[in-house]
Amino acid sequence: IGGAMLVYLLLSRLLGHWTWGLAGGLLWLAQPDTTDTIQIRPDVLLCALLLSTGYVVVRAWQRRSAAAFAAAAAIAGFALMTKLHAVAIIPMILLATVLGYPGADWRQNLKAETRSFVARHRTGVAIAVAVWVLLFFLLNWHRISISTLGIDSGLLAAIAFVVFDYWLITTLVHKWVRNRLLRRVFDPFYLWLAGAFAIGVAIPLALVREDSPWILSQTFLSLIGRNVNAGITPFKLSVTQFTSFPLLEAMIVIALSLVAAVVGILRRDALPVIWFVGAGAMTLLATVRLGENRYYAPGYILAVPAALWLFRRRGTVAAPVVVWVLVVGVLVPTFLHMRSAAHAAKTLEAQSRATTALADRVLSPDQVALVPSYYSPVADARWWGLVHQYVFSPPDYPYRFIPDEADAIPAATDEGKHVAAYVGSAALDVGKPQPLQLGSGPYEAAPVPGGRDYAFMGLGVVRLLSGPGT
Repeated sequence: IGGAMLVYLLLSRLLGHWTWGLAGGLLWLAQPDTTDTIQIRPDVLLCALLLSTGYVVVRAWQRRSAAAFAAAAAIAGFALMTKLHAVAIIPMILLATVLGYPGADWRQNLKAETRSFVARHRTGVAIAVAVWVLLFFLLNWHRISISTLGIDSGLLAAIAFVVFDYWLITTLVHKWVRNRLLRRVFDPFYLWLAGAFAIGVAIPLALVREDSPWILSQTFLSLIGRNVNAGITPFKLSVTQFTSFPLLEAMIVIALSLVAAVVGILRRDALPVIWFVGAGAMTLLATVRLGENRYYAPGYILAVPAALWLFRRRGTVAAPVVVWVLVVGVLVPTFLHMRSAAHAAKTLEAQSRATTALADRVLSPDQVALVPSYYSPVADARWWGLVHQYVFSPPDYPYRFIPDEADAIPAATDEGKHVAAYVGSAALDVGKPQPLQLGSGPYEAAPVPGGRDYAFMGLGVVRLLSGPGT
């Protein structure tokens, strides 16, 4: 709801009439998998930050404002600490900077614009700084030191070396070279933008001061294909995903933004081009690492301003009927499917109860059962998959179920428990004592009485006689 209000405010100003803001706010509600906000997912916050970045970038391009470009870079840096997908906003910022370069006197303009902004909004700036300082002390008073445990110092040094090289080349070029193109490519203004981006990164990062080097290291490792991005096959697509809800509606808006970019080029208006570059880069990133529908939400949101621009006439004019046809066509499916997440949750709750009932027939207090993965709708498996494996010192947890992963089994055996059963669809194939290959290794499995009582839900239970953790 807050995001829809933000869209209303920004697009009303950008496109010149409140009806455009209303249309954009309604389209905001149709972003893919918006119901995931009830979980720990930061995607809606990410979309709001990226939309804000895009708006400030466009205003910076229109006004050739050095301060606005720096502000956009800072918001983008903050967004990167929200979710790594924000890295795809960088091409949009660079394009706008090239098209709306603030001129040779950008330093003076930057100082003057910053002073003017602070003077006009001194109360808001003072409150924001005070809140951040208060949070900094509240969150860090008990951990003054900075830990370098687990960081990739080589990667951080390489990044610092690249920045230093760019600064050195830029200094030499502006001192000895008169070639205009080289002076534009190696420009101190881009270093200032990088500094603003770093400030945006540091604002939330400093709130966890002790672990900040490790977080920064892990961020860059993920960006170069390590950690959660390791072993991902790029462009592993299923066409059917793009021909049904919710990606079909998102693709329609993104396609319209592409048409708007082409029309903008023909009209010599860069506004839809800038928005489409952001939307296109975000959509490409989502396609490279297709995992969830919500990955397409940032690209969809950045496509909305360009798609609406396509139907805008010159001057301050209300949105025409065709815009409301688009809004209805995109938004109605969202309301038709609004209970889908609730129905899915009920199904998962039923599966969790069935899993527990099956395990009760096999397990004693010092035993645990394997379940297919941390996606299994069992609290224990979710705890290991979403908490235990990501923190340095996980709290003690009374495991009764463990994900079928070799790395997860020690979480139970370290508590003095051992693996005694498996609950999942693979158990339905066991009709006699026989080998069973699971994700955590080879086991010898045997059927148990009543082990197929929940076969209609795709669940069964078998006793594990030997294998890892038994």
